[in-house]
Amino acid sequence: MNVSGLPLHTWIVVEQRSSRIATLISMHTTQLEAESERDKRNQGLPKPRYGACIILEPVAHRMSRPHH
Repeated sequence: MNVSGLPLHTWIVVEQRSSRIATLISMHTTQLEAESERDKRNQGLPKPRYGACIILEPVAHRMSRPHH
């Protein structure tokens, strides 16, 4: 999943298809909304496969900026 086009500080729900592949399911303005969506989707599954996380500034991008 490429997150470079998503707005920063946005909560998202993803489906973890494998250790390297995740699919964007939904975007949310709050942590509570994202976690509620995640929990609803994981309900009844033998093993949870949906996760909630927030999009932050990529570390590599921040590290490439000159320091003042």
